[in-house]
Amino acid sequence: MTDIVDLRVGDDPLSSPRDTSPRDTSSPADVSTDGTDPGGPPGGASRARTAVVATVAGLMVCALLVVFLLPLSGRQRQQHRADEYQTAQSRLVAGDPAFVLQIPAIGLNTVAVKGAEPSLLRGGPGWREGSAAPGQGNTVVLGHSTLWEYSFGRLADLRGGARVYLRTRDGRVYRYKVNRVRTVPDGRTSVMDPGGPVRLTLVTSAGGPLDSSRTVVQAQADGPQPEVPARSRVKLVRGDQGSFDERGPGGLVLLLSGLLVVAIGAFGFVDLRRRYQLSTVLVVAGPAIALGIVLVLFNLDAFLPITF
Repeated sequence: MTDIVDLRVGDDPLSSPRDTSPRDTSSPADVSTDGTDPGGPPGGASRARTAVVATVAGLMVCALLVVFLLPLSGRQRQQHRADEYQTAQSRLVAGDPAFVLQIPAIGLNTVAVKGAEPSLLRGGPGWREGSAAPGQGNTVVLGHSTLWEYSFGRLADLRGGARVYLRTRDGRVYRYKVNRVRTVPDGRTSVMDPGGPVRLTLVTSAGGPLDSSRTVVQAQADGPQPEVPARSRVKLVRGDQGSFDERGPGGLVLLLSGLLVVAIGAFGFVDLRRRYQLSTVLVVAGPAIALGIVLVLFNLDAFLPITF
């Protein structure tokens, strides 16, 4: 009988070659519908969602800081001024508490400092440099209506006849009576002319953050006023009073620096999120973003009206 040869174990060149290529063992579930590898980095839609969520969260944090952090910081500065005001001082320099301003009709009782630079207004009203000393001529005081300590937030509620009291650091008390409350455009700086009869002019923002109009309260002397000591008098210069928003370039530099830090932190957050867990990314990128946001918030007055 003829022996049967098993060709499956032989090396017969006429047999069909075996398929040695690797087989595809993936299941349909391993391939995403958009063609991306589920195990790889997130796709464009996921990154877009992350960016949107981060932007919304950032705006919410900014809003909370504006509502809570800035007023808290302003009140702390005002308290420091009130403590310092108790100490007598004959010569004042910029930033020193100059007088207490009281308007019972709107519940205002605040300490104003000498000078009205943006950094000084963060803790309360400021007596504008170049305007008259109390009892000498036109004393001009600027203050915030919305941000920081916003002590002038209710100036527009005043009506004619309301009483205003101003007590200087050396104990002199000046009394005024409101005779006019109006809104003026940004260029109407003649209301700050330091000369003329004894009076008090209070200035704050009238509209939103991009509105440069001002609420101006003008109050005339109410009865006899204390004599102004020679050391307290100010050299008055009539003419061009400059702008309501006199400020140096420092605030703008800090504002731009804050925006740059926020941008770098946000870019790092998105980039690191592709490779690391959220907790790790927050530890690395979070402080940079927080620092940038604080720099931006504390220097908003670099482009907003300084009395907003």
